[in-house]
Amino acid sequence: MNRPASDPAYPKTLSRSQLTAALILITLLPFCLVVVLYSTMPATEDPVLAADVQVGPRAWPNADSPNARVVPCVILDNPTDESWRNVNMSINEQFHFAHPDPIDGGQQIYVPLKFFHTKGNQFYPPESQPLKLLTIYAQIPSGARAILEVDGEGLLARPGK
Repeated sequence: MNRPASDPAYPKTLSRSQLTAALILITLLPFCLVVVLYSTMPATEDPVLAADVQVGPRAWPNADSPNARVVPCVILDNPTDESWRNVNMSINEQFHFAHPDPIDGGQQIYVPLKFFHTKGNQFYPPESQPLKLLTIYAQIPSGARAILEVDGEGLLARPGK
């Protein structure tokens, strides 16, 4: 016995075109939502990190060590009164170094260039690859990520520092 489609016990089904339209809608709706959110959110700039940075020779591990060697280092000075956390540096946007400790206000650190490495663990060769760009990222007390980019010519150690 055939039941009519208007019978309440008859299960409702979608036709092929209704199913296709529903699948397309379900796929495109989240994508459209992301596009709308991206286009309506205001663009905010990261704050600039107030840091003094240069590249120059330093004794490693320290000047008092009997096995100390003079190596080229990134010398980073925090001239502010604030402490920086999660300090990361990159050379040429390829070689990276993450400083493990916070840098307090007025503190200076130096990191040998040989400590910078790629994600594949290839170390930076300062003798064969020029340093074109040094980028420093740090979390400042407000919680924001501050960024400082310095080109290679602005990094040479200045006398008297």
